[in-house]
Amino acid sequence: MTRGPRKIGFEEMGKMAERSTDVYLPKGGSREVTLCSKCNAFYWNKRWSTDAAALTKAQAEAGTAKAVCPACQRMHDDNPAGVLSLSGDYLLQHENDILNMIKHVEAVTRAKNPLARIMEINQENKVLTISTTDAKLAQKLGRELFKAHKGELHFLWSQADSFVRVNWTR
Repeated sequence: MTRGPRKIGFEEMGKMAERSTDVYLPKGGSREVTLCSKCNAFYWNKRWSTDAAALTKAQAEAGTAKAVCPACQRMHDDNPAGVLSLSGDYLLQHENDILNMIKHVEAVTRAKNPLARIMEINQENKVLTISTTDAKLAQKLGRELFKAHKGELHFLWSQADSFVRVNWTR
């Protein structure tokens, strides 16, 4: 009995598969500290951060270069990685509470990952749409909203890109 090809961690024989297919994330690490010219986040040791103490330590060890971080680049290109759509009569009655909760979750998440941001919040008719720079942030916002306010929650993932559409109704 013959088995089909197995792809477990390897793209081709001897080559590791890419961890992320996101075109906005840098492929390799940089020896010097890279500072975002728009939001002052910095890239060092293959990680973006906003911690001031870590920035001074990193600048002491390596030189500093200027660039635009992936989140600022996504915002400039108007290309969200996640879209959260909220709808229903419950939303209209509790809009301020829901928006405050969403902004709080974004602030907590952004402290850990400065690339996870809300790009914009739009309201058309009875639908509130929130665009994010990170697919996991849109997913987390939907889950936290569902935990706090119940309702119906649906995720639609794109197979080709790292994009998610989250729909919440109540």
